[in-house]
Amino acid sequence: MGSIRVTQRILTDRVLNNLNKQSQALMKLQEQLSTGMRVNRPSDDPLAVRRGIRAKSDTATNDQYMTTISTTTPFLTESETTILSVEDSLRRAYELTLQGMNDTNSQVQRNEIAVEVNQILENVLTYGNDFTNGRYVFSGTRTLQAPFDATRNANNEITAVTYRGNDEHFQVGVGDGIKVDVNETGSAVFSNTAAGGVDIYQLLIDVRDNLRSSNVSALGNNLAGCKKAEEQLLISTARLGSVGSRLERVDSNLQDTNIQLQQTASDNLDADFADVMTRLNAQSNAFQASLNAASRVIQPSLLNFLQ
Repeated sequence: MGSIRVTQRILTDRVLNNLNKQSQALMKLQEQLSTGMRVNRPSDDPLAVRRGIRAKSDTATNDQYMTTISTTTPFLTESETTILSVEDSLRRAYELTLQGMNDTNSQVQRNEIAVEVNQILENVLTYGNDFTNGRYVFSGTRTLQAPFDATRNANNEITAVTYRGNDEHFQVGVGDGIKVDVNETGSAVFSNTAAGGVDIYQLLIDVRDNLRSSNVSALGNNLAGCKKAEEQLLISTARLGSVGSRLERVDSNLQDTNIQLQQTASDNLDADFADVMTRLNAQSNAFQASLNAASRVIQPSLLNFLQ
């Protein structure tokens, strides 16, 4: 059986090759320690890179959904707060209507009550044309159009209110293929006559005028209208509240999902400092040992033999 002759050149090449591999491993660990990343280029671990990029992409998408929710929530809060203010105004109008029906009141007193009802009417018109963050709250999708337009008499008192918005809802995306209606239209809140509801503006106009004409029987009908209008407003606040609750749950779920995705990205791409330090120390020791071994192998030369 033949044998392979091992020359000094072969020994030297083998030693240098091993030293090169040790040096590359050492440099890789040093790079991981300095960057904090286990994977610094796709070739380091293609599968881990794919998982990490997918996790970061999903995280960015969820961040966008959460941003949308955070900008939508104040709009919902504003809508709900405004409707609650209208409810308070209607309760006061109910009290004034009941007071005006009292037979002990003179016409002068009823006229005084009518003055307050007229102010309530003006306030409710202001609520209906609520404008926040560059858009009208109750205009449907016509957010740059004031939803309610008042017709006034010679005394500048409101005699009629016309809805200029539309009955469409605008939606926001809160997930893949998931959209939520986030507005209440002015017709649904203030003048829902098409669905058998109450035109709140016309109701307040009637209360004011019936007080001035001492039409007690008509005021009795207005009392019932106030109660019905209050139920109408409660339905709107309930819808807005349910949407707000849903968005809160979605936002919470997205936050939890992002935590998991960030952990996935970290597990695939980030370096474990304790592990890297341990392996770096071991690799440094191995490199030093290789250098010592190399110095012994490469040391003999012609001069050494001549000595």
